[in-house]
Amino acid sequence: MELSEIAAGQPKTDLQYIREMSLPHGEARVLRVVPEKRTHAYLILDRTLFHPKGGGQPSDKGTIHSADYELTVKKAIYYKGVVVHWGKLARGIPVEGQATCELDWGYRYSVMRRHTAAHLLDHCLAQSTGKAVQTTDSWLGEPCYVGYAGTAPPEDAFRKSETLANAMIKRGGAVRIQFLTTEQAKSSLQDAPNYERLPDLSEVRTVTIEGCQPIPCGGTQVSNLSEIGNLSVAKAEQLPTNSFRLHFSLSATASSS
Repeated sequence: MELSEIAAGQPKTDLQYIREMSLPHGEARVLRVVPEKRTHAYLILDRTLFHPKGGGQPSDKGTIHSADYELTVKKAIYYKGVVVHWGKLARGIPVEGQATCELDWGYRYSVMRRHTAAHLLDHCLAQSTGKAVQTTDSWLGEPCYVGYAGTAPPEDAFRKSETLANAMIKRGGAVRIQFLTTEQAKSSLQDAPNYERLPDLSEVRTVTIEGCQPIPCGGTQVSNLSEIGNLSVAKAEQLPTNSFRLHFSLSATASSS
């Protein structure tokens, strides 16, 4: 069945992950169940903690369950305002009604750390090269990178970016979320690295790292830079499309307090 058929006639999903990024579990109401080959199913909820794949961020994973069934969520998909959850049946058969949603928190938290690290890298690259950067894409799965327009900087420049980033991480700094009107966004975000990639929206969600400019972003973030852990830039990869990627990784552990 096509995604358009699965989501047809369903109300827009309340995107809890936009405002409640640190909530690992919660209750929701299952509005529609579409079985697939007896072993899998698609579920639509009235609200969701599961961030779908998009904006360089991979889909959340976890479970949706009640006393009668459990679905292991493999991916969440965003379709015209509706989030569709697809997964494998661990027990029972899903039905409409109240359910509990639980994120694979270890996985989500690692993506949150990477996402904030990617924005910090934007700032530090601009500082080390002395010029504004324009992002082209990113991937926060494994392995992760941020893409930029133009020619890759020399190694000393991205090593300086790495050093600047780790100094800021060590000091720590708040990461704030704010919602702006379109007019407010136009006046305050024009110099943001990914402003040109922003779709037409009635409300723009911004992420502001302490000491950095606001950035439009719909992804999940940690609340403080200290949670990122050590950042290491592996390499700069020049692409034939007049763009380059900075591949980076984070230390295995970080404080989540």
